[in-house]
Amino acid sequence: MSLFFESVWATNADMTDVPSHAYQLSFESWPDWSDFYANAPEILKYWKLVAKKYDVTKHIRFRHKCIEARWNEQACKWTVKIEDLDTGLTLEDSADVLMTGTGTLNDWKWPDIPNLHQFEGPLLHSANWDEGFDPTDKAVAVIGGGSSGIQIVPALAPRVKSIDHYVRGKTWIASQIAEDVVKARHNNGTTTSNFSYTPEEIEAWRNNPAAYLQYRKVLEFGLNNNYAVTQRGSARQQAARDEYTALMKDRLREKPELCDLLIPDYPPLCKRLTPGPGYLEAIASPKVNFITDPISGVDRTGIITADGTHRPVDAIVCATGFNTSPSAGFPIYGRDGVNLRIKYRSRPKSYLGLCTDNFPNFFQSLGPNSFQGAGSLLIMLEHIHLYVAQILQRLATGNVKTIEPKRSQVEKFTAFCEEYFKRTVYSDKCESWYKSSDPEERRAGRVTALWPGSCMHALQALSSVRWEDFEMEPHDGNDFGWFGNGLTTRETSGSPDIEDLTWYLQTTNFLDTVDTDTTQQTPELQCPQTISAVDAVGPDIGMQERKAQESSDRNRVDNQVNGFGQQHSESVNSCGVDAVNVTNGLKVPEAFMAQTLGLSRPVDIHQWTTTT
Repeated sequence: MSLFFESVWATNADMTDVPSHAYQLSFESWPDWSDFYANAPEILKYWKLVAKKYDVTKHIRFRHKCIEARWNEQACKWTVKIEDLDTGLTLEDSADVLMTGTGTLNDWKWPDIPNLHQFEGPLLHSANWDEGFDPTDKAVAVIGGGSSGIQIVPALAPRVKSIDHYVRGKTWIASQIAEDVVKARHNNGTTTSNFSYTPEEIEAWRNNPAAYLQYRKVLEFGLNNNYAVTQRGSARQQAARDEYTALMKDRLREKPELCDLLIPDYPPLCKRLTPGPGYLEAIASPKVNFITDPISGVDRTGIITADGTHRPVDAIVCATGFNTSPSAGFPIYGRDGVNLRIKYRSRPKSYLGLCTDNFPNFFQSLGPNSFQGAGSLLIMLEHIHLYVAQILQRLATGNVKTIEPKRSQVEKFTAFCEEYFKRTVYSDKCESWYKSSDPEERRAGRVTALWPGSCMHALQALSSVRWEDFEMEPHDGNDFGWFGNGLTTRETSGSPDIEDLTWYLQTTNFLDTVDTDTTQQTPELQCPQTISAVDAVGPDIGMQERKAQESSDRNRVDNQVNGFGQQHSESVNSCGVDAVNVTNGLKVPEAFMAQTLGLSRPVDIHQWTTTT
């Protein structure tokens, strides 16, 4: 497995607008976050700690840029060309499976402003920050009022002399997730800016994991409880509009004239919603000049607006976003030379947001219709990878050479998405990267980035693979080739120890010696008449405690295609469905086979994650 990275980490001025403790993996809790909203360096520190724990850096080649990937029909492999950015050499690699982790927001762009690069001072982009830039006591222009601009302005404001903030459109600033938690930290009970955790709080969480888990749940609940706001005409949608309007007017009370310039006509959540911690307070301060006049050009010393005004600045920061194609930052060619970028150009079509027809053994992390508009993105990412792990297991243990979704199922999923979004605010008239990048499709309100449902809906839908939706090409006529040589990897990897050959003994529980009445019959299981497709694959609420016990007692199988190094369990108990334990998102019988049976054709699994 190889992963290739070429990107520069985000600016020090950037911080997440999602609470830090909800911006981490479900299975890797880190109570040491310094602030309620973490900055980019601390987020990077967290991921470095995760990478170190699972020793993943040995699989990563940093400063390597993917130039192209092409499917080789004869070899049934992906051929990938990579540029070493330090040496300039072009390398070539091949793999049975290709997975991209570029998402949609990976290809940053400069704004289309005449003479932008004639500016003689520092010119920066929020997605390609110069770490040597010092904004202290400088007059800075920030172009863009989207999520990046909303994060950068309050981060720069305390350090700079002044900010000229150029904004074209209006945007909603929402109440914060777990706002009561934030307000409680401020004496006046109204300020909802960022705050720092005390060493005592962090230590208390380390000593009381149950309390920390509950705190995480409070924050995650806030993320996942906004689904009703997305429904056009709903009471929750109107309540959100009223709440956010009052909130914005209150925080802009020092400059009430900004309300008409900033509060939108379109409904909340039509475009990405952000709590913008500290943003409204920053633009209402004397330091910030909020400018809505169109920019006509740039010269050596500053910015010129359409009314002819020239405003000199020491530095320009462009927070102007990305090219939002879901294809990747490099060309990918599938069967018959089909270019994924062209296939996705006007109306991207995928199967569950992670694969598409004519691209065998190819998967995407955050492809078309896979983002969350009102829910936790990280848990969505986890389940996308667990889903792909199930497919990799099938490729490793089954007589399967290639797998790709049926074209009919790609079309049906796309049709479902289009019908679903018609009743949501996402398709209303607003400029949003949620919509297609094609102008005609965008005007039609075509939503191509978001999952058609809630976060909980996505997790259930991705919990198991519907194999009937895929075309699978066999290796040969030997259906039991995956049996290998009759031995297991535990027995052939050096000298097996006692744990290798007794892995199935795990529990320390003793049989209860108290006599019981064995004549009493177990009541017959009463099954409901109908079970929804989604409900049938997920746990019911009443089984949570039993799930926790099952998780600690069950067989801990070391999965060969473990993407996270963490065990997950789901229990299914409905009419006609056996209870199934899942290890790393894989059904135990398959995971068991992967470990207890030698594999004659281990899959060469590569994942490239390349952003620009």
